[in-house]
Amino acid sequence: MIRISHAGLFSIACIFLPACLLAQSNQQPPIEISGNENPTGEATQAPPALRPSIPAVTTTTLVNGDETTLQESPAPATRITQDQILSAAGTYGDFTRYLQVLPGVVWKSDLTNDLLVRGGHPTENLFVVDGVEIPNISHFSLSGSNGGFTSMLDSTAVGSVDMRSGIYDAGYSSRLSSLIEIHTYRPQEKRQSGNLSLGIAGAGGLYQRLLAGNRTLLLSAHRSVMNLVTNDIGINGVPVYANALARIELNPGNRDSISVFTLGGADSIDMRPCPTTGATSSFQTQYSGWRSTEALSWRHTYASQLVANLTASSSYTRQKIGQQQQISGDFDTGVCENLVVVPVYTEDSRNAVSMLNYKLHAGLHGWLFSLGAGGLLATPDDSVAQPIGQLSPYSPDPARSDADSFHRRFSTGQSSAFAQAQGAIGARLRLLAGLRVESFALTGGFTLDPRISAIFQVSRRQSLHASWNQSSQLPPIMDMLSYPGNRALLPIQVRQQVFGLRIWQGNWGTLDAEAYQKDYSHEPVSTEYPALMLSNMVDTLGQGFAWLPLVSAGTAQSRGLELALRAHWPRAAQLSLSAARSETTYRALDGIRRPGNYDIPFVANAMGSFQLPWQARLDMRESFASGRPFCPFDLADSNAQMRGIYDLSRINALRGPLYNRLDLELERNFRLPRGLLEVHLGAENVFNRGNLEGYVWMTHCPAGWGCNIDGDPITRVDQMGRYPVLALRYQF
Repeated sequence: MIRISHAGLFSIACIFLPACLLAQSNQQPPIEISGNENPTGEATQAPPALRPSIPAVTTTTLVNGDETTLQESPAPATRITQDQILSAAGTYGDFTRYLQVLPGVVWKSDLTNDLLVRGGHPTENLFVVDGVEIPNISHFSLSGSNGGFTSMLDSTAVGSVDMRSGIYDAGYSSRLSSLIEIHTYRPQEKRQSGNLSLGIAGAGGLYQRLLAGNRTLLLSAHRSVMNLVTNDIGINGVPVYANALARIELNPGNRDSISVFTLGGADSIDMRPCPTTGATSSFQTQYSGWRSTEALSWRHTYASQLVANLTASSSYTRQKIGQQQQISGDFDTGVCENLVVVPVYTEDSRNAVSMLNYKLHAGLHGWLFSLGAGGLLATPDDSVAQPIGQLSPYSPDPARSDADSFHRRFSTGQSSAFAQAQGAIGARLRLLAGLRVESFALTGGFTLDPRISAIFQVSRRQSLHASWNQSSQLPPIMDMLSYPGNRALLPIQVRQQVFGLRIWQGNWGTLDAEAYQKDYSHEPVSTEYPALMLSNMVDTLGQGFAWLPLVSAGTAQSRGLELALRAHWPRAAQLSLSAARSETTYRALDGIRRPGNYDIPFVANAMGSFQLPWQARLDMRESFASGRPFCPFDLADSNAQMRGIYDLSRINALRGPLYNRLDLELERNFRLPRGLLEVHLGAENVFNRGNLEGYVWMTHCPAGWGCNIDGDPITRVDQMGRYPVLALRYQF
């Protein structure tokens, strides 16, 4: 059995695989492109050297010190820095929301930080923090999402972020859309430093210290504050969350480095919609969760060109859900305390994953060779009860179905191995080629994921790059366990081709273009409703549950063209413009090709930061997107049963209006005797535009709420309206 539309909060047991770490080299050391070293000062694709030495391995892009010979990487990445994240308008200082404005990325809702990369599903992104894979980087991780309300990692603890939407290092677990590497804040020359922050996203602080014996310590913690001032932020409740990060690095000798890392967070919400206030859900929902990841990494340098890395990590996720459906009450009197409710769903899920991974990197004749192997042990422990079943929004059947309960507790394993080589042929061409093999005890199958990439330097200011790769990813474990037949689901596969061009690079900035095509196969689709596909059954927390059996018979395709312009004028302005034209379609069991849930034909974003008088800065973000497709209601069946029933013959046949939002912030720094005070003041959606979230069926609607479209009880739900932004940050 599997939950569909409005499904919430099944966690996914993910693979944990650490990143490659830098080896020491006697040759000229590479440097990383950062916001300061990049002439544009903006997010950029970091290029490697034309004449590479073989440094230690890192998945960030490397360059030699000769800035006149920069070229694109065989696996280019878009890098953003902490300064860019913290000064960006419309992001609350959340690095995942900053990623939403990059080329080829769209968002699900203003309320979440989900990333939909090149038509992909939110679960198709792999998050890695300091080389450790994190199952979910966000609070309130939803089923069918790798995002939530806000990141579990405070952005003041983030040094930089690299996003790769094409191919990436074969040493990482396969994902279908992107790799997002987060590098935590590194100690500066000061022996100790830190910050305290307060804003709408919460209050917290960071402390870093250089310890004796070449050791470093980083501590960070954050907590929500909105629950102190309100009990509803527009979703019939208010999220409560807290998180903490700790990292210590030891260097017991010249050849050894040890890193200990932990990241954890807790969150909860109590959603109690009141029909007399225009609530769009009839379900009361109580949720509480806890997730944590711990890792120990050991790097040993055998020689300047031979490095080994051993990493052990462990993750744990706990989630508890309770739901009650409002059956009757004084809907027209405004007395919500008299509502009659019936329990419809409970869940208590515990999921643990342990991982051990080994990698070896060697340099030989100007090439870098990497190989490694790893294994994980996953222990799902899920208890689910749905005592009276559900009325499916996809079926006109007036009888509740899928009344059931089950408890699944078992252990399953996964193993992997990879090999990769990268280097230069001549002075203008760089190549990367790799192969990753993964086997799955749960299904008894395995996958082979090859990748190859090349970049050719046309001139100092222009380059071409092309890549081809195959990626594989299992459906969520809970989906595979819900129905006995779902155990036979195959890994979803994607074949992606990319061709890109650095049109121009100068001291003022860069101009880039990239075209891609992704072909999906083995997509899980419903056997009961032939038009439905798993990746198009995603909605938000606080709604009902439904269950379906699946089969790996669906296909999908996403293709598009992306343009990005990044410019920088010292002490005056920074500007980043992006536009993407794309098409995302899918074919379920009925063989009809339809637009995907996140088929957004055109998306454009502009982000800028402009210096003003009196040492102030103006930060802005302008976002524009085509309307999102949606499935209309079957009016005859819906009116007959007084509940919303979708018209499955018209899935994603209609499209909402255009999306447009302008965010503005004023930023001013004040020097204090013992530190620096940063003040941010502004607003999101300053013109209060009513961007469509979706349409809901409201059988009980109070007068004056406009719950009527052409005589039917259908209500339009908008995304966030105008919202104030205030943040204070004290650095010491």
